[in-house]
Amino acid sequence: MNPTIETIRAHRSIRTYTNDPIPQSHIDEAMLCGQAAATSSAVQPYCVLRITDNDKRQVIADLCGPQQKVRDCPAFFIICGDLRKHMLVLDRADTSYKSSLEAFLVASIDASLFAQNFTLAFESLGYGTCYIGGIRNDLPQLDKLLNLPEGVLPFYGLCVGVPAESPSHRPRFAQQSMLFENEYPSDAQTLANIDQYDDAYKAYLAHRGAKPKTWSASIEKKFSYAAREGLGSYFESKGAKFT
Repeated sequence: MNPTIETIRAHRSIRTYTNDPIPQSHIDEAMLCGQAAATSSAVQPYCVLRITDNDKRQVIADLCGPQQKVRDCPAFFIICGDLRKHMLVLDRADTSYKSSLEAFLVASIDASLFAQNFTLAFESLGYGTCYIGGIRNDLPQLDKLLNLPEGVLPFYGLCVGVPAESPSHRPRFAQQSMLFENEYPSDAQTLANIDQYDDAYKAYLAHRGAKPKTWSASIEKKFSYAAREGLGSYFESKGAKFT
């Protein structure tokens, strides 16, 4: 292996951190690495909000669950799609901005490509990270708190800091259950792959001292109801389009 592969494979979500601050030079370097990610036709439809106001951080932590690590981590960022810059370019040219599902998809894809590079850069410098989807629990309230203009679409948060824990690695599906040649496997094969993973997942939880349960049981619970049903209307209110 090389150092890049070692950093990628060492990833774990870190949820507790020391109080060590993160130098601005490290944040700047992580930004450069994030921006080095591929972006469709150079449109760069993303931005990052670094939340340094302690009161705002606490409100966001409460909105997220609560998840107090959002307030307590040394650095907290919100990864956003950014259609605003495109809207302003067309407005200045006296041309109407035409929203589309494609524009939303490109924003979400490119923002995630940026975020993965951004995260890996921090981890290569010795920091731990944790993505926070909980910011989507109440996007209208988050929007009001951060005074977001039309076209700025918050997708998820990111905690960063020096790790104060060393959790074990959560197992993933076997490669043959994820990499297919030419066509998707039969449902019977997919279910067999799931059964195999369920056994590994139960063993992992038992090793952690947690209540053993299968991955399938977690999926049954998670997708037996529609979560965060207001997301579509919120994003549409910010200029996104889904048709």
